[in-house]
Amino acid sequence: MKITHGIEYAAVRLLALPLQLLPHQSAVTLGARIGRAANNIWISRHRVIIRNLEIAFGDSLSEAEREELARDIFANLGRTVAEICRFPKLTREDILNMVTSEGIESFQEVLDYGKGAILVGSHFGNWELAGAYINALGFPVDFLIRGQHNRLVDNYLTGLRIGPGIRVLHSDRGGMKDIIRALHNNRQVAIVSDQHAGSNGILIKFFGQLVSVPRAPATLAVKLGCPIISGYIRRNPDNTHLCVFQKPLYPDPQTEPNADILRLTKVYTGRFEDMIRSHPDQWLWTHRRFKPLPGTEQREGVYVE
Repeated sequence: MKITHGIEYAAVRLLALPLQLLPHQSAVTLGARIGRAANNIWISRHRVIIRNLEIAFGDSLSEAEREELARDIFANLGRTVAEICRFPKLTREDILNMVTSEGIESFQEVLDYGKGAILVGSHFGNWELAGAYINALGFPVDFLIRGQHNRLVDNYLTGLRIGPGIRVLHSDRGGMKDIIRALHNNRQVAIVSDQHAGSNGILIKFFGQLVSVPRAPATLAVKLGCPIISGYIRRNPDNTHLCVFQKPLYPDPQTEPNADILRLTKVYTGRFEDMIRSHPDQWLWTHRRFKPLPGTEQREGVYVE
């Protein structure tokens, strides 16, 4: 184990401790303050946010509005981190009291369909809480995550996520086999699909720009015949949350597979954009979403080196 990994792990535990000891609302308020402070300290991520906002919204936002939005984005991230740290403290009843929902009938629909489902989401609101809420309602859900390089931190974060009935699947530890097994068992697999996918992705328009989107959600749906549910969780001013689940998307066996993969990916990516435009302060703009695409051929659906 690297010494730096031990230091990182100790820092994470030290940050989590006061958030776990404080009453819930106090912890979330503290998280927001830490987030706003990070906006002034984590300069590299602040610059990424500002650049992303420039690309996405152009001249519709002034420089002052972009700066204010960056502060709000960091504040929401701080609140989210505080709530995730407190997951072990939350009972099923706590979660159901914190979250309300629209469109939950979509889960019963895909459960009755019997082929499992891909729950495709984004880093919006408190995305981790959405899965805990679905599980609290009694629907079988697994989370697909990418492990951290620091195994100590990774194990700690995994422990925060896990609750009764929740399983975590690691994309870097036999994830595909686990996903297929879960879907065959009529479970629902949650995949976050809003970050740059490189040359392995599929090109889709997002905020008017071609971006590389992961192929996996739509590819699994088409190959296995399972539906996709998209949705989001939105934070309310009082730090309660609203989960909105859209109608399931079903693969079309009459459509050529690659064309169907493109169709499904375009639909849920468009839904992501709609919700981000409505509440831009609640999306995680800290990753470089609009990376240059070096392929020699670049058009929607195609990314060829």
